[in-house]
Amino acid sequence: AGASFDNNLLCIGEKQVFVVASVFDKFVDQLKRAGAAQLSSSQIDALTRVALPIDPKDNKHHVAKQFVGQSPSFLAKAAGASVPSSCELLFGETNFEHPFVQEEQMMPFIPLVRCASVDEAIDKAIESEHGYRHTAICHSRNLDVITRFGRRAG
Repeated sequence: AGASFDNNLLCIGEKQVFVVASVFDKFVDQLKRAGAAQLSSSQIDALTRVALPIDPKDNKHHVAKQFVGQSPSFLAKAAGASVPSSCELLFGETNFEHPFVQEEQMMPFIPLVRCASVDEAIDKAIESEHGYRHTAICHSRNLDVITRFGRRAG
């Protein structure tokens, strides 16, 4: 369930996902097969403008409270998209600097960041966590990768 559980309010759900390029397209296909809906870059931009607006006081993105814990259909509508009411998760590809990657958001949209290697994915995952000591998860079948991530995240 991950990020789709409870509209991604809990810290145990994925807030951003770093995926190695060699499996990125397969990962996207599996998300779609599981019922998640992909937003286009223009739809992600539209959602960002309303859900993570820039505060003129500090010129930084901040989560708009009225979007926290909302349903995927609510978020999709704000993005100019439509999804079935059964949809439990939205996702889309972003870059590492994107506000949905860098800011803590508690809504059922996960940004996917394509990485050239597992080492880049680990580095970016650690950096995006900003030392807050939040939940960190590594999904892999390779125990060496899991161990390297665990040592870095620990």
